[in-house]
Amino acid sequence: MGIQAAQRASDQGPGYMLTIEQLQGGFTLGDWEVLPQRGVLRREDEEVHPEPKVLAVLLALARRNGDLVSQDELIDEVWDGRAYGNEPIQRCIALLRKHFGDSRPYEYIETLQRRGYRLLKSVELHDKSDVLLVEPSNEDHDDAHLWKIVTAVMAVGFLAVAVLTWLPWTPKEPVVQSIAILPMDNLSGDPANQYIAVGIQNTLAYRLSGLREFATKNVRLYREGTIPEIAASLGVESILNSSLQMVGNTLKVTWHIVNGADNVTVASGEVTGDTGELFVLQEQLAQDVRDQLAGRATPQLVSRYEPESAAYNSFVHGMYLMERRGGADNLEAAMELFRESISRDENFGPAYLSLANAYALLPDYRQYALEEAQRSAFDTVEEGVNRDPSIEDAAASIYGFVYHQQMRWHESETAHLRAVNARVVDANSFNWYSRMLASVGRREDSLNWILKAEYIDPDNPIVINRIALAYLWLGDTQMAQEYFQRAAKLGASGRNQLLGYALLLVRHGQLEQAQDLAAMQAREIGMPADWVEPVFKAFADSTQRENALEALNRQWAEQTVAPQIVLIVRTALGDVKGAMEIARLLDGPGEVFEMDLLFIDELEPLRQHPEFIPLMERLGVVDYWASVGCLWEGSQVSCVTG
Repeated sequence: MGIQAAQRASDQGPGYMLTIEQLQGGFTLGDWEVLPQRGVLRREDEEVHPEPKVLAVLLALARRNGDLVSQDELIDEVWDGRAYGNEPIQRCIALLRKHFGDSRPYEYIETLQRRGYRLLKSVELHDKSDVLLVEPSNEDHDDAHLWKIVTAVMAVGFLAVAVLTWLPWTPKEPVVQSIAILPMDNLSGDPANQYIAVGIQNTLAYRLSGLREFATKNVRLYREGTIPEIAASLGVESILNSSLQMVGNTLKVTWHIVNGADNVTVASGEVTGDTGELFVLQEQLAQDVRDQLAGRATPQLVSRYEPESAAYNSFVHGMYLMERRGGADNLEAAMELFRESISRDENFGPAYLSLANAYALLPDYRQYALEEAQRSAFDTVEEGVNRDPSIEDAAASIYGFVYHQQMRWHESETAHLRAVNARVVDANSFNWYSRMLASVGRREDSLNWILKAEYIDPDNPIVINRIALAYLWLGDTQMAQEYFQRAAKLGASGRNQLLGYALLLVRHGQLEQAQDLAAMQAREIGMPADWVEPVFKAFADSTQRENALEALNRQWAEQTVAPQIVLIVRTALGDVKGAMEIARLLDGPGEVFEMDLLFIDELEPLRQHPEFIPLMERLGVVDYWASVGCLWEGSQVSCVTG
C-alpha cells in the first residue's frame, strides 16, 4: 500500500473496514507498532510476542478501526464460529491489555457491556514503500557497531556470538517480507550427511531472524502441495528451497527463493566450500541470502571466533543428535561428540555449553544421579566460560535449570532472565524458564515465555510439546490439541508428551483412546501395565474405585509406575490423602515430578488439602510468590508480574 492509501485508511477512522492484507503490512496503535507477520508488538526497545489467538483478536479489532466488534463476530473470525463461550475472548482481551500496559481507565480497548469491544486508538497503517528494514547509522560506516540479535543455534545449543559491522548500503525495495525455509534436500546420496543439511538450514534460519521487520519460519517437516499452497498454509509470502550436494570433500549448497503468489523465482544462488570449512560456508550462505532478501548490502556477519573445522563438524553432528535425544543412545552419542569437539578446540565455548546442557538433562532421560549430573554440568560450563567468556550470559540458562531442580526459585529466575536477555539466545533458554514459572504456578507467564521460543524455533518438537502442555494446564483444550498434533508430527516423544495427551483425551471423554495410550507408555518404558485397565474402568464407573486404587497402589509399592501418574489418578479417584503422600515426596532432593502438575485443573482437590500450602512454604514457593507480587487465591496463583 502506498502513502495515499495509507493516509486514506487513517483519515477515514471509525467506519472504514480495513483488510487483513493491509494490516499484515504493519500498523501503529498509540505508542505501539504492530507487526503481524512477525507476531510482534513493539514500543521502542520493548518487544512482546502475543499468542496467535490474542493477535488474531487484535487484528479483528484493528479491521474495524474503532468500530464495535461483537463477541459473535470475534467467535466467527478467531474461533471459526465454534461456540466456546465468552471466556476465551475475555482472556484474550485481558492479555492484550496486559501487553499494552492498559489499565483503568482503559486507553486502548473499551468493553461495551453485552455488546463487544472496540479500539480507543486509531490504526495508522505503515507505508511499506518508505519503511527501511534497518535504520542507517549517522556515523561513518567504517566505525564498528554491534547488532543486537536474539537467535537460537540448533534448538538446544549455542553457537559462537556473532558480531556485526556496518557496510555501505544502497536502499532498494525489499524482495519479500516473510519467508519459510523448507527442509534442505540432501542430495549427497548418504543419509549419514543429513546432520550437515539440518545444521546449515538451522543456521540460515537463525541468521535471517536478525533482519528487522522480517518474518522467518524454519520448517522441519516436508509439506505437500504447490508452492502457492505451501506458502498460504504457512502464512508467508515466499518459500526458500535448497539442496546440499557433496562430491568428495566438496560441499555445494544451491538455493532459490520463490514467490508464493505466482510461483516465480525472485532470487537464487549457490555457495561451494570444502567439508573442512563448514562454518565459513554457512556464514557465506547466510550473507548471500540476507543480501537478496533485504535488497541491499546488509550488516556482514563477522565471527568473533572461528572454531577449528573438525571441532565445529563434531559440534554440528552432536546438536543433530541432541535434538533427537529421545532416541536410543542419541543423548550419549551427542555428549561424546561434544567432548570430541572440545578436545579438538578447547576454546570453542558452544561445545561446553551443549555438553553442560546434556549433563543437566541426564536425570530426566536416564537413571543418573541428580547431584552428580548437576556437579558435572556446573564444572563443564565453568570451564567453558573460562575458555570463552563471550558465552557467560547464555551459560546462565544452565544455572537457572539446576537452581530450579534445587528449588532455589529466586536464583533460578535471576539466572533465567539473564539467559533470555543474552545477546544470543536459544529456544531452550525460554523453554527452561517457562518450565520454572509453571513449577511455581505462574501458568500464564509460563505460556507467554514458551511462545517466545516458538517464535525463534517454530518446528522444535520439545518447544511445541511444552506449548501444548501450557495450553492444557490453562484449560484451552482446542489450542492444546493443535499443538499436541504438531508435536506428534515433529516426532515429539517421552513421558510428559504421552501423559499430557492422555489427560487431554480424558478431558474430552475419550477414555478408550486414553487407556490405549497409557498402556503403550507403560510398555515403552518396560513397566507392567496392570493398573491401566482397572483405573480407566473406575473413571467410567465410580463403583470400581477401590479395585483401581488397589491395583495402582500395588504397582506403586513395587516402584513400577511413575509418581506423577499415581498423583493424578489418586486425586481423580478421590484419594486426596493418598495423593498428598506423593506430593510430599517433593520435600526430598530434586524435582521428583514436574511441579507444574500441582496446578492443573484435575488436582484442584489436592490444592484444597490443608497440607498443600504448608508444603509450598517448605519448598520456598510461598516466599517466592510474596517477593514477586503473587497471591494465593482459592486454588490458583494470581500474579501482577509481566
